[in-house]
Amino acid sequence: MAHIALRTQLLVATLIIICALTGATLLIIRHTVSTEIQKQVRDGTQESVKTFKSVQEQREAQLSRTTEMLAILPTVQALMTTAHAPTIQDGSEVFWKLSGSDLLVLAKPDRQIMALHVNQPRWSLNASERELARSLDAGEDASWWYHNGLLYWVFLRPIRRGNTAQELGILVVGYQVDATVAQQLAAVTGGQIALTTGDKVIASNLPPTDEAEMENLLRTNGSNKQADNEIALQTDHYASSSIVLHNGPPSAIRCFVMMPLAPTNGFLRRLNRIIFVSGAAAVALAALLFGFVARTITKPLDNLVAGVRALAGGDFHYSIKPEGSSEVVELGSAFAQMRNELLASQRQRIESERIAAVARAASSISHDLRHYLATVVANAEFLYEADQLNLDKREIYEEIKLAATQMTDLIDSLRELSSQRSAISPVPANLVLVIRQAIEAVRAKPEFRTMQVVMTGEEDVPGLFDPKKLQRVIFNLLLNACEATADGKSSVQVDVRTTENAFEIRVKDKGPGIAEAIRQTLFDPFVSFGKPNGTGLGLAIVSKIVQDHGGSTSIESSSSSGTTVLVKLPRAEHPEATYTKMNVA
Repeated sequence: MAHIALRTQLLVATLIIICALTGATLLIIRHTVSTEIQKQVRDGTQESVKTFKSVQEQREAQLSRTTEMLAILPTVQALMTTAHAPTIQDGSEVFWKLSGSDLLVLAKPDRQIMALHVNQPRWSLNASERELARSLDAGEDASWWYHNGLLYWVFLRPIRRGNTAQELGILVVGYQVDATVAQQLAAVTGGQIALTTGDKVIASNLPPTDEAEMENLLRTNGSNKQADNEIALQTDHYASSSIVLHNGPPSAIRCFVMMPLAPTNGFLRRLNRIIFVSGAAAVALAALLFGFVARTITKPLDNLVAGVRALAGGDFHYSIKPEGSSEVVELGSAFAQMRNELLASQRQRIESERIAAVARAASSISHDLRHYLATVVANAEFLYEADQLNLDKREIYEEIKLAATQMTDLIDSLRELSSQRSAISPVPANLVLVIRQAIEAVRAKPEFRTMQVVMTGEEDVPGLFDPKKLQRVIFNLLLNACEATADGKSSVQVDVRTTENAFEIRVKDKGPGIAEAIRQTLFDPFVSFGKPNGTGLGLAIVSKIVQDHGGSTSIESSSSSGTTVLVKLPRAEHPEATYTKMNVA
């Protein structure tokens, strides 16, 4: 985060902290509420199981008393003394209807069944004999009989003669446990009831799809894994708890008490939405508030950064108002003091550089003028004594004239450099003709008559510029190139090209190259290197004239094998014109 704004860093860091704290708090709340709700569901389920047990015990006591009353009826005792099965079968029907039971069995003490009355024809005599024997062997007074998908809750009582201990037979009264009973139990417990054995649902108040799904779960996972757990059925999820009603063969009979979780899950979903919305709102509000606070804190720093950037860009007059915290105010005041000191230092440096530049210029100009004046004075004395010394007056006059011309050129160059406005007069002209005239002017100098100056490139380059000033540019560049070439017989090349928007003139020499110390200041006034009589104004004038034309001058390349100077001039639209041949200035 090193390159991110301080305000953004503070905002991101704070948002992360707020999100973490808010999220942790809301998650703790959600976990606490969810745990409490699940505990309430479990407690409710257990309470329903207790209610079921209590109801079962009450019904068991009631039905046990009913069976007891039937067993002591004298008519029942008299009927059993006949020991005749058809008689007992016919005579016991009235007692079956009187008891309101779903199953009635009368058996001899040796367990032989003498009468069987049952509301479901699927219940067989063999099933009654088998279940009766199992219950008697187990010594049960109440039991659960199951066969062929039918479940009966039965009560067994011995039939005795009068008050004696003589046993006349056994009375079994049973009540079928079906969907109706399951609904009655569910109404009491407040949940769903399912009675199962093995992987079969015997009776329940569940929808058929849920009942089939529960049988699939019992086959897949077994009844023990579903005993105290959540059960996911087709229409709903349930929290379940179970009790074993009968643990005998062929399999245990279990009662599942299930509490629907739809209301609980709905509440948890609403709670999750509330928590999410609350968390998002808290984070958004915190972001807005902290954004305002962060802006208040970082705005003075932004002003300070703007001041630093302005100072780095050279604007020493950009002012900042110290505001904010005491530390920021102190930092702003220190920056303002530093800026004032830098401004004073810069002014002092500029003044020193100006004085040094004036001193260098004065030294160079005075040296050159003194040299030219000394030449004039010396030759004037020679001219005065020419007759006595028998000297050639014409030669002396030419030397005086040359010195005066050099002083005039020096003064003109200084005036050209000191001009603040463009002093050019653009007219339609041919750049190639201007370059050829500059080449002829260089060749006119005696020391460069053997120098080869070759022009390459395009032959016809019309343009709009000041021919006299541009000829001086080419002349100065060629003069420097010829002076930089060690061997006077070497060649200098001038290459002329045109692009879509500019003219490009390259002057190439084969000299030793430009010294590294002056490459960056080569086109500044009074910069010269390796020339004993150089004034350092030639290339400065070149740069000034090219800039007046809207162009640029640069060193394209420089090495020990030569230097290439590039001049770029903008092309200007102009009508076709007849170009006038100019005389060399």
